[in-house]
Amino acid sequence: MFGTSWDDKLLALDRYEDEAPGVGIATPAAPGRPDGLGLDEWRGRQKLNFRDVRNFHSDKERGLVLHFFANHELLALELMALALLKFPDAPEKFRRGLVQTLKDEQEHVRLYQERMAEVGVEFGEIPVSDFFWKSIGPMESPIDFVTGLSMTLEQANLDYAVYYAETYRRLDDAATAAILERVYRDEIGHVKHGLTWFNRWRSHQEGEWDAYRRALRFPLSAARAKGIGFNRQGRAQAGFSAAYIDELELFSQSRGRCPAAHWFNANCEGQVALGRPGFTPPKLAAQLDADLQALPMLSCARDDAVLLREKPSAVFLRNLQSLGFAMPEFVEYGAGELADTPFAARKVTALRPWGWSPDSARFLEPLAVGLPEHGDGICWSEEVRRLYAKSWSAARLGEFLANATEDFLCGDEVVGSACATVEDVLTQIARLPDAVVIKAIYGSSGRDQIHCRDRVLRDGQRGWLENILAQQGEVVVEPWLDKVIDLSLHVDVAADGTAALRGWTRFLTDGRGQYRGSLVGQIASGLDVEVKKFLYGAGRDPRRLVQLGERLAAFLAAPMAAAGYRGPVGVDALIYRDGGGLKLKPVVEVNPRTTMGRVALGLRQRVNSARTALWVVLSAREVQAAGYTDLADCARQLEAQHPARLMPDGEQLSEGAVFTTDPTRAQAFATVLLVGESFAMCEAQLTGAGLALI
Repeated sequence: MFGTSWDDKLLALDRYEDEAPGVGIATPAAPGRPDGLGLDEWRGRQKLNFRDVRNFHSDKERGLVLHFFANHELLALELMALALLKFPDAPEKFRRGLVQTLKDEQEHVRLYQERMAEVGVEFGEIPVSDFFWKSIGPMESPIDFVTGLSMTLEQANLDYAVYYAETYRRLDDAATAAILERVYRDEIGHVKHGLTWFNRWRSHQEGEWDAYRRALRFPLSAARAKGIGFNRQGRAQAGFSAAYIDELELFSQSRGRCPAAHWFNANCEGQVALGRPGFTPPKLAAQLDADLQALPMLSCARDDAVLLREKPSAVFLRNLQSLGFAMPEFVEYGAGELADTPFAARKVTALRPWGWSPDSARFLEPLAVGLPEHGDGICWSEEVRRLYAKSWSAARLGEFLANATEDFLCGDEVVGSACATVEDVLTQIARLPDAVVIKAIYGSSGRDQIHCRDRVLRDGQRGWLENILAQQGEVVVEPWLDKVIDLSLHVDVAADGTAALRGWTRFLTDGRGQYRGSLVGQIASGLDVEVKKFLYGAGRDPRRLVQLGERLAAFLAAPMAAAGYRGPVGVDALIYRDGGGLKLKPVVEVNPRTTMGRVALGLRQRVNSARTALWVVLSAREVQAAGYTDLADCARQLEAQHPARLMPDGEQLSEGAVFTTDPTRAQAFATVLLVGESFAMCEAQLTGAGLALI
């Protein structure tokens, strides 16, 4: 532990006793080290990162990789010595097993030293990391030791040793590969020793995985128990249960970066309309919220966290993982509140609900306390609420068109008018063409709107109108347009009023105007020549949409930031047909929240750019009408008939059907990604299964 020479570190342990272990010591600031290997010698100096040398560009780099491995083995034996000195009252069998493990670690150091010398690398010529020491050294009990070292850092070596043994074999370095194979065999025993004692000491009121997660101490997490690849066989040999191995394989958590916290609250607009917590969504809307709760995983960063009541099944997640989908950290809060979970004490960089509303502000409040100064915190106020109103969107459209010069845009005659009384509505209906749509200012996905034909407001419609005006204060009246396609523009608004353009998507709606799905990538796929020419200016203006999006993003960002909003924005638009041909209405409504189109935009990275993909929402009602038992039955048959396949490089999808929310846990809704060479081929996957796209 305190020795400063190699003779001290590699002292032969052929005879020892444990009859008078003495009094436990406190953890020293650092272990003793030979010259050049002190953990404090490199402080304030440039350090070499493992990522800088692991590409094996030269023989020297191959040797330097061994330097990192050797230091880890040296730290492990020092931590084992520390555990022997720190916990003299630990069971004798545990301590004797620890000595045997320590002897293995000494041999590993010897083997690495010898091989490094053979390839011209001296131990101590590059900086050494102190992460193991800082992470494990403060341990307060033997269970802290086995949890942190045996079950986390050494468990990760079950992956690293196998991966790098194969790497050195491919480099025709059989000698180094043999060392790593020896380390791997020994590591199985080391992990097994720690796991055996962990299972003796832990509470058996919870499973192995939950007990392990609870026992971990910061800065370690279960993510540190995995290396490159995932070696199920080695973990099974070490004695881990199949359930534990399943959980770890799918587990993800940042190893350093604080995550953004994502929460799917699909009914945020109902809360916004109410203006306070307490909104009770209709049954079907509540089921959609529950069934799609894992949706943020499709577009968030790998190191982020998704908050949900229950995470998807292991089988479902493993299938997505095998197809290249990144696994975020899943934080389950069950039937309770986020404040009741350990995650509530974690530091996060940003709060990312599906939409800001009274319920998301209340639910995410526990995480707001530890946000960094420039983190994205709670973004809810009466000013932000007004951004949801369709009357706000209509006013912005009018302002935008007033300064627009593009001849392919609509005229101001299609801009909606805000009306606060029934008489105002009747006046607007009288001046508009025969077909009119009346929209509640707070409504979503085609809900809370009525169509009037022949300028007549029927009795039932009048009652609806009176109720909406009493509840929300206004409606928007606008002409019903002969829609050709729906588009959506995606923007991120910053607090300073700047905008980042994320792109356009094309989405599909059913006969009632409710969201059905989106195209992923090729937005013009399946369109007739006339519409394609319109989108790209007959080939003379291929950046037409991009340039319009840039102007529109900058135009909307300033007033939204001034209202206190920052975050994702989806702007619905449409191409429609009038007497003079095709026109583009650039703002149908502004959604100051995440949208399904934003998720579809995120799915682009999973689909090869030469392919077309449809991302569709399926309902239990429609699949049962098509003859399936439920959504899970539909998923089994659809995925079997159209198995997902990756491109030859294994990075992106080239074809097939992939369910992107768990159909086995769904009551009413699930989402599926359909990939093919064309729009028609994607649609054929649905129609061949007896399902209609629209």
